[in-house]
Amino acid sequence: MGEKADLEKKAIEALERYREAYARAEALEQEEAAARQEVSKRLNRLEITKAKGEAARVKPEVVAADQEAISRLSEIRTALSEATATLDSAFRVLAALDEKLGYIPGVSAAKPNGSDIGSSAKENGELP
Repeated sequence: MGEKADLEKKAIEALERYREAYARAEALEQEEAAARQEVSKRLNRLEITKAKGEAARVKPEVVAADQEAISRLSEIRTALSEATATLDSAFRVLAALDEKLGYIPGVSAAKPNGSDIGSSAKENGELP
């Protein structure tokens, strides 16, 4: 296998790792948004309860659920931070291979008029 073919294979593998990392980070961003919304709702309910002077009557189960929601948000944020680091690393590898090759196999260059939107690299005959 020639050097160029080896670099193309590495670039295709790097692109797949990048796409996987991107999908993971995107999914975690959505999870984080939902968890943040849940925590926000719980905090609002707690504020309303405190404003009514009923804070002493908050059930232990509610407090435990509130703490669990906050803990879950923290876990998701940690996972998102790790996923973002993985995405950044995958991007750097992909960018280095792009620099060496001058292109990424299987990815067409965008045409200025956008006429390639929706076309795949396989359809364009760009995959090895």
